[in-house]
Amino acid sequence: EIGLGRALFISKGGPMSSTSRSGRENGEMLLTTDGPALGKGMPSASYGSITLVAPDRDPLADPMASARPVKKVHDLGMNGGPLDDSEKVTLLVCMCSGWVMFLEGINGMSGLAISYYFKETLKLSPATITSVSSITALPWTCKPLYGFMSDAFPLFGYRRKPYMFLAGFFGSVSWLLLSTEYVNTAFTATLCMTLGSGAIAVANVIAEAMIVEQSRGESQAYASRLQSIIWAGQAVGGIIAAWCGGAILTVMTDKQVFLLVAMFPLSLFVVAYVVPEKRHQADPSQDRNKIWSRLQELWAALRQPAIWRPCMFIFMLQATPSTGASWFFFYTDVLKFSSTFLGTVGLVGSVCTLLGVYVFDATLKSVPFRSIFFWSTIISTLLGLTQLIMVFRWNLAWGIPDEVFCLGESAVLSIVGWICTMPILVLAARLCPEGMEGTLYATIMSISNVGGILGAQLGALLTAYLGVTEGNLENFWMLVLICNVSSMLPLVFIGCIPEEDPSEQVNQQCASGGYTKVDEERGEKDVLSGRV
Repeated sequence: EIGLGRALFISKGGPMSSTSRSGRENGEMLLTTDGPALGKGMPSASYGSITLVAPDRDPLADPMASARPVKKVHDLGMNGGPLDDSEKVTLLVCMCSGWVMFLEGINGMSGLAISYYFKETLKLSPATITSVSSITALPWTCKPLYGFMSDAFPLFGYRRKPYMFLAGFFGSVSWLLLSTEYVNTAFTATLCMTLGSGAIAVANVIAEAMIVEQSRGESQAYASRLQSIIWAGQAVGGIIAAWCGGAILTVMTDKQVFLLVAMFPLSLFVVAYVVPEKRHQADPSQDRNKIWSRLQELWAALRQPAIWRPCMFIFMLQATPSTGASWFFFYTDVLKFSSTFLGTVGLVGSVCTLLGVYVFDATLKSVPFRSIFFWSTIISTLLGLTQLIMVFRWNLAWGIPDEVFCLGESAVLSIVGWICTMPILVLAARLCPEGMEGTLYATIMSISNVGGILGAQLGALLTAYLGVTEGNLENFWMLVLICNVSSMLPLVFIGCIPEEDPSEQVNQQCASGGYTKVDEERGEKDVLSGRV
């Protein structure tokens, strides 16, 4: 997943499916912004990274505590009654967090403007654009770190409000600088985009942290409802951005679009002001000691074979080379697609990613992980090779216009892209031992993001080696072929993926491996049965 707010390339799987291998080398290549592992569209992984303190219950004294149903305290007015004070607080937090996620989606409006800015204004080559865009995604590999900082270093007694304010400030400044004439090189543009990407990533962590706090002590259904509310905000923002991103360039320059986007993060000032948060009273030094203890436990968990082996496969799956920005040059220089049509392609891809999620949930959610990884990789590679039809213009010989073929390909590959992405998300969740779900999930997603960045860099090197430039697309077909075929290389290590649900094995290995916690209040060292 590459998160919203940072520029990146969407490919295999359509303009909004960059989260999976099938979302990076087999689909329409547009430069856009995205919010969750290389790949834009992927749900964010670190919402629970701030949940570092062990639960109040003692799992040794009451081993069946986790099996008992949790009383659902809130209904958010769903029962038809008036909201009480606690429900009003929860509703306000949902609105604030949902707005942050909406901003992640709406920032995609700058995607095409960035593409044209790099290509037309800065005159960068496809390889350089691919490399630059992957660099701007680096802040999204550090999301667990932002959660640790927010917990361990409160500002003015608050752990959420000041960081949200800073995210809004630096997010707006980055786009404002990008809209000026002072930013006129690839280096300065990369700095600005990376700063803006980091600002949105911090806001994302804080928003999801607040939702996690509201979910404590509630049922799983209630927690899922809160997550659905805020992710609906991101979906709406992404669809609006895809709808407007192309058309807006017909009436505004790329710099003017950057200035418009600079206004969006300013709304985080209001969010920071109105979001409910009590002043943090605990000793910050004690909090930092607890966090260090949790980091040690996290490292102990990652060393378990049931966890690191699937993580290695996920990394390799994302680290194969991608075609990068070359598709954008092919669309604009060879096929002569307008910005308006490219925006339409993005919209089709955005809508079809939702269909991909539905198809996975309806038909594939119970399929063993190893089987679904194997067959989804094979199928997505074969479908990705159909791009060669458009590269060699065979579609015209068959009487299929470029626009029709491109939209159809975007729809199909977007669906397949998310079908390939969902197993990564589900497997990552099932690899997390009880008690450290959020932190480890965020870490696994960061590993996936690093793999995606490496894949983009390899793609940039391959693009340069093949001599694919803005004026020479003669070897573009070879780049497409190599990137698609190489996505099957990780299948050599398919044995790293468990055949069945790995959650029970993970908890057993972590328990036998003995990752521990120090109880600061009692001064004792307890070995927990797979829980932190």
